[in-house]
Amino acid sequence: MKKDRLIAVSMAVLLVVTLLATGCLPGNVAPKDTQNGEAASELYPLTVTDDLGREVTLTAKPQRIVSLMPSLTEILFALDEGERVVGVTDWCNYPAAAQGRAKVGGIFNLNAESILALEPDLIVTGNSDTLTETLSFLAGTGIPYLVVDPQSLEEIELSIAKIAEAVGSSAKGEAIVAELQADRAAMAEKVAAIAEANRPSVFVMIDTGSLFTVGDGEYLAELISSAGGRNIAAGLGSGYFEMSEEKLFELDPEVIIATFPMREQLLAREAWQELQAVKNGRIYDVNGDLVSRPGPRVVLGMEELYGAFFE
Repeated sequence: MKKDRLIAVSMAVLLVVTLLATGCLPGNVAPKDTQNGEAASELYPLTVTDDLGREVTLTAKPQRIVSLMPSLTEILFALDEGERVVGVTDWCNYPAAAQGRAKVGGIFNLNAESILALEPDLIVTGNSDTLTETLSFLAGTGIPYLVVDPQSLEEIELSIAKIAEAVGSSAKGEAIVAELQADRAAMAEKVAAIAEANRPSVFVMIDTGSLFTVGDGEYLAELISSAGGRNIAAGLGSGYFEMSEEKLFELDPEVIIATFPMREQLLAREAWQELQAVKNGRIYDVNGDLVSRPGPRVVLGMEELYGAFFE
């Protein structure tokens, strides 16, 4: 296995060398930035500490960025740095322009050769055991990669600022963060006006085939409470986990939020007819991208949840 991986990486490196020698570049590649060179040179070399505590040094402003998470792709485009993004995952579907970038595989089955062939000078990625193992091919390549793994709404804002700093767009990052903070404050004011007794108990269903949900310590849980809901999984566990059907019936949520389109399917479940949410028709399909991606559209997800809870 290790030998096969070494051979694959060696072939990919050879491909990159060949491309450089011939002057040919892969499709969907952004041109090198020749503007504001003097301003950029004043910022770099730049060292940024990522969410694993790693110090990542960038010798120059990144010109060829590969994004390995949909939320990070959204952040880069929101920063007006989309032209520098040369590669994204198969799941990066927003904004529309991102779909035209070279694909490097899915989040859990990245293609090392495709990534290397794009000659990235920065890779931005999330954090998971799968990603960490997959990115091991970068060892010895000298390609810097930044791990971003926000666990709260505040950390999402910090992540936006961190990526903005890394790519030389701090001012734009500050503007995005300020807007998010203002929108969150406006939502907090609306929710504060609602009596605690009128805030519905909520079950968030993340998977179509199981009762996979979110507990404490994740931004989605905070999103629910910030929108005025009371997460029934709070206090039952941290992170994402599967709840038993017995527990679901015991807690009997007033609202069920489905992050995949399955409202009609859930309403039709014969065994669920006595649940409050089913009896009252309070099962809502929401845009899963808005509520599950820790990026610049997170407040839109909060507003969609608020609408389901109170409107």
